[in-house]
Amino acid sequence: MSDFLSKFNQDKYSDLVNEQSDKKAKTGQQQDVTNQESLEPIDEQEEQTTEPELSEAAIEPEAVAVTEPVVTRSSYRQDAEEEVEIDMDYRRKKKMRLIMTIAGSILACFLIYLIYYSIVHVKVEDFVGEPLSDARAWANENGVEVEVEQEYSLDFSTNQVISQSVPEGKKIKKGNTLTLTSSLGPDPEEVIPLADFSVMSQAEAEQWIDDHKAENLRVVTEFNDEVEAGEFIKLVIRDSNIDASEYKRRDSAAVYYSRGEETFEKDITVPNFIGGMREEVEKWAEANEIEVTYEEADSDTIETGNIISQSVAADELVARRDEMEVVVSKGKAIIVPNFWGLTPDEATMNFPDLNVTVKSVYHGEVAYGTLIAQSVAPDTKLTEDDDNQVTVTYSLGRPYLRDVRGQLEGDLPSLFYEEYQSKGANIKYTVKVVDSSEEKGTVVGMSKYNEFVPLNYTVEIRISNNKVVPPAPPEFEEPEIPDLPPSDEGDGKDIDDDETVIDKNIEK
Repeated sequence: MSDFLSKFNQDKYSDLVNEQSDKKAKTGQQQDVTNQESLEPIDEQEEQTTEPELSEAAIEPEAVAVTEPVVTRSSYRQDAEEEVEIDMDYRRKKKMRLIMTIAGSILACFLIYLIYYSIVHVKVEDFVGEPLSDARAWANENGVEVEVEQEYSLDFSTNQVISQSVPEGKKIKKGNTLTLTSSLGPDPEEVIPLADFSVMSQAEAEQWIDDHKAENLRVVTEFNDEVEAGEFIKLVIRDSNIDASEYKRRDSAAVYYSRGEETFEKDITVPNFIGGMREEVEKWAEANEIEVTYEEADSDTIETGNIISQSVAADELVARRDEMEVVVSKGKAIIVPNFWGLTPDEATMNFPDLNVTVKSVYHGEVAYGTLIAQSVAPDTKLTEDDDNQVTVTYSLGRPYLRDVRGQLEGDLPSLFYEEYQSKGANIKYTVKVVDSSEEKGTVVGMSKYNEFVPLNYTVEIRISNNKVVPPAPPEFEEPEIPDLPPSDEGDGKDIDDDETVIDKNIEK
């Protein structure tokens, strides 16, 4: 480029010199050589011609048709008077060469720009519908930044590209940002009322699920002996509080369709399990999908946990899902006896295999020492898995109310409970506080004692308040009546005649 400018300046200078020479030749004859004013423009033109231009022109003397002498005022006046001949063909060639040089320079610049543009730009591919990972890999390989925006979409799967900021085929500068819109899949919060699957076939249900992108709604097929193959069985929504009309895409649900009745070939041989352990039956049943029902019974010969009998004989053939019943031993049983006619001591001593508890209660009709009941019925079989506790209840007859005079009032609750109420007699008492010289709180009287009473009875207990009654005066002496202050209450009652009575009813 510098060579071109250098040549251009040299040519421009030559043209300028020629043009000035022509002007001087035309105007030289009209001007007066002695006119001082005509020399001043020439001097100005002489100053405009710079030394660099003169030096550049001197480098290529062949480019100038007329050899230029050193410019001075005297020589410039002589040149103005001389005629200069110009080669027009040379000037035309020079212009053509200038045009070619300029065109070449422009073409070179354009090519350089194209090369630079192709290096720093890259053509964008079509990522719509492609996985977001593919777009990221392309951007990483070509030095392009990626900005991802996400939105829900029914038309694009999760992490598929929905749109791109730079269309396919357009170029983007390396280092710039390509904005991609990625799919989050269907909106899980969108309400999609469920169809009536009971009137739809399995294929129609699957198509409905695919059209509505209900990813959490599954079609499940199962064998059913009552529903024909391909028919609807039921709709199950995991959250039972959600109605089918309020179903959201995020809710889990399943539509069940029938596979019809399942049939199997009888090709499984039944082993002989009698005398064997229950664990062997369980493993065999699980491996062959046999539905086994277990019953328990006592046995004097088969140990606990072993098989007593089986409903399907050994060596017979069964199919998968067939039913079978086996009886498992509970060990030797203990037969509960009838305790009627036995005394309490005989009941506890004669049956060491049983844990016999004797209980005695009052009874209004059963005589003392007679069996009233037993907790386990006679002839009941008890095994190791059962509780061998047996309670036998004997009669104490009618309750006998004992004398409690002389005891303290505080002892009465426990006494009446342990003696009567805990043994089935509903004996209660009421308390009446009376004047007595006995220690306060002492029982000084009873309405009835030391005799039989009914099962439901209430006795009156008299308790001392430790107030001493004054002795009566002698008959021959007239008692002195002291002067008493007037009573404020004016009720006219004598203090000694006042009696405080408290009734208490203590129940169990």
